[in-house]
Amino acid sequence: MEKNQKIWNRRFILLFLTNLLVLAAFYASIPIIPIYCQEIGITGSRVGIVLTAMSVATILFRPVAGYPLDNFNRYRVYLLFLALFCLSFPAFIAFPLFGALIVIRLYMGAVYSVCGSATMTLAGDVLPPTKITEGISRFAFTVSIGMAVGPYVGLQVQSHMSSKASFLTIFGITVLAFICVSCCRIKYPKVQRKKFSLRDSIYGPALPFMFNMMFLMIPYGAVIAYSSILAQEKSLSAYLPYFYICLVVGMLVSKLSTQKMIDAGHHRVLVYLSLVILILTMISYLFLSTGVHLLAAGFFFGLGYGILQPLFQSFVTGTTPAPKRGVANATYMLSYDVGIGIGSLLMGFMQESLGLPVGFALTAIAYGIGAIVYVVYVDHYYRKLRLA
Repeated sequence: MEKNQKIWNRRFILLFLTNLLVLAAFYASIPIIPIYCQEIGITGSRVGIVLTAMSVATILFRPVAGYPLDNFNRYRVYLLFLALFCLSFPAFIAFPLFGALIVIRLYMGAVYSVCGSATMTLAGDVLPPTKITEGISRFAFTVSIGMAVGPYVGLQVQSHMSSKASFLTIFGITVLAFICVSCCRIKYPKVQRKKFSLRDSIYGPALPFMFNMMFLMIPYGAVIAYSSILAQEKSLSAYLPYFYICLVVGMLVSKLSTQKMIDAGHHRVLVYLSLVILILTMISYLFLSTGVHLLAAGFFFGLGYGILQPLFQSFVTGTTPAPKRGVANATYMLSYDVGIGIGSLLMGFMQESLGLPVGFALTAIAYGIGAIVYVVYVDHYYRKLRLA
């Protein structure tokens, strides 16, 4: 028993590192791609098309991602798709053409839709049944940290290297992730395959969590996409790299200070607390004028999401039978794709008409809607699933 427990722990840690590296690499590429596009002569709206292509592909393919995970050997599926994901970064260098970059981004979206769902599913499989909720709340922390560390890494790499060297550096990070997961060697029994059906590509019980988190991710999409522009407008660009550091610190503090409450099942209090913190943080952007304020906003933003993201992921994985975790996670992860996409799109409109400070403050309305959805339905729904 003790030997088996050590194996679970080793595999869980390796998967934790893998997911952290993959997410850091993915989000590190976001600030690099627009600069690379300008360097090779792609400007204006065409840069936006290149960036948006991946979001479109991810949203389209995410529902399909659950099928290979639930009907084939999950470990081998992840190895294959992670290897394919690694190849996308040198492809940027090999094919520096507008049409080719759109194809590469579409390819990234399709491949990443499987990778993003697979690690969470594998982590749930290697955990003992009695530890799934606690373990996944810890594992989902990789999503929060990866989304915060990635842009910081991208900005630092871009400022010290050429764009081509930056893509090769990110490629190296993904190769390291591939090595980590190759050491897991997770064995699965043969799976009885079902015929693919669009109806089965969405896991119904995960939809309330997906719908709720979708609203909570709208302000996140706005902040991640437009913080650099806001910093330029306020002459605070020198503070921007430290904004992401404060974001990570906030997430670490939230994890260290609230994990015992999560393990004890005090979910409702934590959701309310994080939403109050996030609403006040977004409203404070109306008065943003100093570097200290920007760093404080990053810290409290990280504090709120360091609670919410792992918590909602544990709701999904902890209430889903093992054979359905692939499609359940794929369904839930749509909330990130859609929410971040809506946030980026809305801020694009509000930047011109209202300005970024007002736009950021208005996104707090999405937190209010998310809070209503949670109080009216999701909280009771989760407790009902747990009892069942």
